[in-house]
Amino acid sequence: MKILSLLFGILLFIATFVWFFYFVPLGCAMNTTGCHEVFSVWSEIGLVHFWAPLAVSAAAMIYGSRRS
Repeated sequence: MKILSLLFGILLFIATFVWFFYFVPLGCAMNTTGCHEVFSVWSEIGLVHFWAPLAVSAAAMIYGSRRS
């Protein structure tokens, strides 16, 4: 279980960056009305789409590293 928790945390950590810096702006760019929004990690969108999964991944990595 320790290895699975660490693996989950690491994969979620990587996926968070890919999601926020690639897929979120891509979804905005695919909007037919034209989206000119800038996505910051310090905004409301950043809280939901960046910091929340990053916190879960950090918790999973800490849980996996402290488990004996």
